[in-house]
Amino acid sequence: MKTVVITGGTDGIGRALAHVRLDRGDHVVIVGTNRHKGESFLAEAEQKGARGRAAFISADLELIDENTRLIEDLGTRLTRLDLLVLGARYQRVRRTETADGIESNFALSYLSRFLLSHGLQGLLDRADNGVVLNFGGAGEFGAPQWDDLQQRRQYHFISAMVHAGILNALLAVDLVRRYPGSRTRYVNNFPGTVATSFAGDYHDDPLLTGQIAMLRRTAKPVAAALTEIAPFLDAPGTERITVVSEGRAIPLDPAVSLPADAARLHKYTQELLSARNEASRS
Repeated sequence: MKTVVITGGTDGIGRALAHVRLDRGDHVVIVGTNRHKGESFLAEAEQKGARGRAAFISADLELIDENTRLIEDLGTRLTRLDLLVLGARYQRVRRTETADGIESNFALSYLSRFLLSHGLQGLLDRADNGVVLNFGGAGEFGAPQWDDLQQRRQYHFISAMVHAGILNALLAVDLVRRYPGSRTRYVNNFPGTVATSFAGDYHDDPLLTGQIAMLRRTAKPVAAALTEIAPFLDAPGTERITVVSEGRAIPLDPAVSLPADAARLHKYTQELLSARNEASRS
């Protein structure tokens, strides 16, 4: 039996993957903000006789303290972590800052993944073949916007999502460099457009709401997206970083492969976290 943690596990691909892993006999912890969806997942697990292997943790991963709490909680619950799925996402049409003063998409789609990847590294290293599956994108769209990492000057929710994928590619590069003795593998995945709930604050825009409704009807089924990524999770592999785009392994984009750039992003992130800690103490 393997131990699996899935952020964004109350809906869409995350929830479907949680059920696949339960059916395989694994212990699955899902993380999300919607308690009703979390409880309904536990009820579904009970119906299939797997309640004892299913758990739900409510956490708002846009917030730094919530990530810290989740890391501590998992540290007390688990003895090892075989698969960490980083899938939490919520798209905001307008640029919004969290209570920590951080752009919300950057906070959820990159910073949370940074915190959880580092904070759970010890549990991952206790597994025989620890894997981090990051649904943050495949980093196929060039270099980061170094002069505007939180898109203060020009924001669009799609470009914010794409930019998070670029940052997550550099995150994987930095993790490999910082944990050279680790056997943990990092799989960065771009699943394409998948018929999920498309969680976001689209409701005030009738045109966008209509487009999202159409995508829910016509986009790739969740089951197809799971089939595409499954081989990259189950095969042990020798590469520490695997980049997958719609089921195809692709080379890491040279624009996000430089250790110096990965270290630069790490330094920026640490300074951001330090500034937030200083502000909270004052």
